[in-house]
Amino acid sequence: MSQLDSVSMEDLHELLSEVYERTPAQRILAAIAYKQGDSKTQLAERHDVTWTTVDNWLNRFAEQPIEQAPYDEQRSGRPPKLTEEQREVLFKQLHESPEEFGYDRQAWFPTLVYHHVKEQFGAEYSLR
Repeated sequence: MSQLDSVSMEDLHELLSEVYERTPAQRILAAIAYKQGDSKTQLAERHDVTWTTVDNWLNRFAEQPIEQAPYDEQRSGRPPKLTEEQREVLFKQLHESPEEFGYDRQAWFPTLVYHHVKEQFGAEYSLR
């Protein structure tokens, strides 16, 4: 259990009370269970991940400040097709009826949103 010797149960429980996202909470719960004696194999089965994933989670708590350990680093990924402002406008528009924008429909559906985004913002997304 040497991976988590420097991390107290009290600190883990406090951190858990401050986390609202599923994945970070799952990682903290795994660390708590490991400190309570559960094996990495048991944790892997419980959380439906590999043993290596559990080992990586626990290593984070040993190597990083506890506040950062349950979170992934920011990934750059593909740049968004819509700006923040455009997304805000789109979300407001989606709360309106499609009829307000000249469509002969009373409710939004994926194909209509696809068409609307293409027409309004010049951006194309896949229907998936």
